[in-house]
Amino acid sequence: MKKDQLLIDPDVEPTSTVLEETLGPRFKVYQELVSTLESEEYGVLPEWRYYKDGGAWLCKMARKKKTVFWLSAWKTHLTCGFYFTAKTGEGVGDLKIERSIIEAFESAKPIGKLLPLAVDLKWSKQLADLYQIVRYKIAQK
Repeated sequence: MKKDQLLIDPDVEPTSTVLEETLGPRFKVYQELVSTLESEEYGVLPEWRYYKDGGAWLCKMARKKKTVFWLSAWKTHLTCGFYFTAKTGEGVGDLKIERSIIEAFESAKPIGKLLPLAVDLKWSKQLADLYQIVRYKIAQK
């Protein structure tokens, strides 16, 4: 856990009210993200859970039984963490997203056999890239 991470109290569940108070201006980004992903097009649902090993609440964004990404809250942004295998990550470089996201993915250190891709959200305009990655992740077997 880093000192700038939010939602670190295991006794304070991240309800809508808590999220609004804690996230401040990023709450609107969170609302738009969840609203879009819960739509029929994506079918991705949020599940908040406290993780003792990380010392914070994380939101698993899942479609059926498949974890699409993990969301964590920080003082200045929301982080969306995706994990790919070597095979499923092959097409990330072809996505029409900000080049810096692709470059960070290509240079990321593997975590075991998984390749991490992180997207830090501060503004709603960044959601378009995130939705591209979500669609790609959902399409992977």
